[in-house]
Amino acid sequence: MPAAPKSYLPAFAAFLAGAITYTTVVATKEGAAIDNARSRWQSQHASARRVLSHG
Repeated sequence: MPAAPKSYLPAFAAFLAGAITYTTVVATKEGAAIDNARSRWQSQHASARRVLSHG
């Protein structure tokens, strides 16, 4: 007697919801880290340009 077919849709939907939430949280933190690194680089670059131009 064959087994009754099982729906994987609820498990798949739960996986997608968890994965999307996790990815959103991690991407937000990575975006903030990139923005901070860009700001540091821009300030260091501006400082170096001032030093090189004797200003």
